[in-house]
Amino acid sequence: MNRKFQEGCYMAEYIITLVLSDGKVDITTSTPFVVALRDLLYEGDWETLKEDMKTKENIMKEVQTCEKLEKVVHLDETIYEPLIFPEFQEWLEEEDISVKDFKNVSLKGLYDLALEYADRNLYDVAHDIIKFMLDIDSNYAPAYELKGSLLVEQGKIEEGIKYLDKAVEIDPWLVQAYASLGEAYYNLGDYEKAVHYWERELEYAPDDKLTYFVLAEAYQEMNRKDLAARTLERLLERDPSNIPALYQLSELYRALGKEEKAKEMEERIMKIRPAYPTEIEPWAKVMLKHGKYREVAEELERIVETSPLNTLAKLLLVVPYVKMGKIDKAKELLEDLEQTNIWYYYGKKEIFDELLTEEEKAACGIS
Repeated sequence: MNRKFQEGCYMAEYIITLVLSDGKVDITTSTPFVVALRDLLYEGDWETLKEDMKTKENIMKEVQTCEKLEKVVHLDETIYEPLIFPEFQEWLEEEDISVKDFKNVSLKGLYDLALEYADRNLYDVAHDIIKFMLDIDSNYAPAYELKGSLLVEQGKIEEGIKYLDKAVEIDPWLVQAYASLGEAYYNLGDYEKAVHYWERELEYAPDDKLTYFVLAEAYQEMNRKDLAARTLERLLERDPSNIPALYQLSELYRALGKEEKAKEMEERIMKIRPAYPTEIEPWAKVMLKHGKYREVAEELERIVETSPLNTLAKLLLVVPYVKMGKIDKAKELLEDLEQTNIWYYYGKKEIFDELLTEEEKAACGIS
């Protein structure tokens, strides 16, 4: 952005003068940054911003402009997006705004911004935003949690654990920190500590379904299939129709020699219809195992019709087609998959080995 300086002081460059019913307002290069400042640090509230910025003449003038503008137009993130954080920091410095000026702020907006940068794999900027948050409030637990989680995600596990420990030291109720600590120790192969932190997470967030699955996996790594099964039983107490949980529990029961209980889980699955993408494969496998070819074909056809890009549904549909003698339809699907999703096809090819005989695979050209 172009900047102007006068007598050693920063001055925003004027872009346009708007004529409103009650007077004129000057839009400058600073105007978008002031709106961003309000949104990122004051949750969209001008009053708290003005309380902190009352000694900043340039900022107060811009706020007056924005308040006049809001009488005729809504000022939101479209005014300043995409926000480039280094430019935002540079603007703060030019306006002589330091972290000491931020007395009535909320850091949630900066947390979300850091997360956006991390989601785009721009970790350096994300870490810069986190440092900025901690410069403002050195006891802001979510910043330590995010820093630790990102470090774990980047493979810097030991360093990440230190930040996550600091997060829960400040705020023992910070659920996401326990989740990330569990992930960190699981990646280190310390399954007992992973279990400890994931169990803590469930104490505070018992409806977090994904945690039950990773916890069950950790118990299996510890050769405690009994505790893995109990974990999934706990999930089913809260969500009785969770197909992946029912499926995994049936497998665990079978491994524990509890065949009747395994069959009971499969019977429950066959009374449910998949509602989410993660439920399609386990549901189809159980139904096909019990010879429900027509029912599976009808359900998968419905899914493919409403979601033509659902590759898994198309791949699974090959099996009931073969079982029902619709070889041409099965071949058509396979040809499409080989041409458009060859890596996915080969990655999931074990489904055919599991559900089709050698003769059936040969009939539709699966080698």
